[in-house]
Amino acid sequence: MKHAEKVGYRERLGEILRLPPSKLRNQRLTSFMVDLTLAYAIPSSAEERQEFELDRPDVMLFYRTAEEAMTF
Repeated sequence: MKHAEKVGYRERLGEILRLPPSKLRNQRLTSFMVDLTLAYAIPSSAEERQEFELDRPDVMLFYRTAEEAMTF
């Protein structure tokens, strides 16, 4: 992940996390996670994802932060 991409994702995630827990926030978090998945080909299986995380911890940090911020 290039520095400019990292800054962009950090700013976008920060914007989303400043929203109060709501349906809109969850939708935006989901969209953020989908964008990361498509941009970096994050695998869907847990086993493959663990291996991917070893190679791309920067990407997975953003993904996991968004995932953990979801409310239901």
